[in-house]
Amino acid sequence: MARAMAGSALTTTHRPRTRGFHGAVDPRTLFLYVIVLNVLLMGAGSTPLVLACLGVVAVSLVLTTRATTWIGWLAFVLVWVFCCFALPALWHSAVSAFLVFIAFWMFRFAGVFGSAVAAIKVLDVTRVGSVLTQMRAPRVVQVPVMVVVRFFPMAVRELRAIVQAMTLRGLRPGARSTMRHPLRTGEYVVIPFLASAARIADELSAAAIIKGLGAQKSRSTLDPSRFRVGDAVVLTVLVALIAWRVTEVIA
Repeated sequence: MARAMAGSALTTTHRPRTRGFHGAVDPRTLFLYVIVLNVLLMGAGSTPLVLACLGVVAVSLVLTTRATTWIGWLAFVLVWVFCCFALPALWHSAVSAFLVFIAFWMFRFAGVFGSAVAAIKVLDVTRVGSVLTQMRAPRVVQVPVMVVVRFFPMAVRELRAIVQAMTLRGLRPGARSTMRHPLRTGEYVVIPFLASAARIADELSAAAIIKGLGAQKSRSTLDPSRFRVGDAVVLTVLVALIAWRVTEVIA
């Protein structure tokens, strides 16, 4: 069953549940979105700017992920925001001071992680190759990128298939089972996953040869990537955030 899933992933396009936003934004815009938010969140910007960036990430997650995902992320962020700003006024102690230090970085890291999740949910893997072809990227860049963006989604689906197969046999692999029986988990999950990963790599190599990634001549694309409404919205928000940061630096 796991082999069939891996094989079908090479011939069909996986459409995740992203409320119709899958492929709505160019991969280059998504890359810029992640980089800009990472710089602003981890930089020396003001607290209102950081909170605005977190708001942008929250909206992105609401639009692209399931309710359980963005609600859990939002609850995590709110807990650490409370520990950073409200807890010192309510509880004066060394513990609260330590929690403020931890919280200062935790909700920023949460924003970085949330932006990456939102970008991955919207990213259309098939358009990555099209963009690299349009940009005439060298093979040393194009081939590794295409292998990476194709390998990890297939590896995740393969791991889920293995876990489901083990669950049907009554083994129930998970965190508790791993802690109690690490050797059995390695035997039933890790070893089959490594074997599947090697097979996926071979199949991706064959698919790359079929698509002409190693050809000496320049490749072309049948579906060129174009500037869309989603790109305009994302870039407008990023420009506004960058302008905010620039005004802070100038002031």
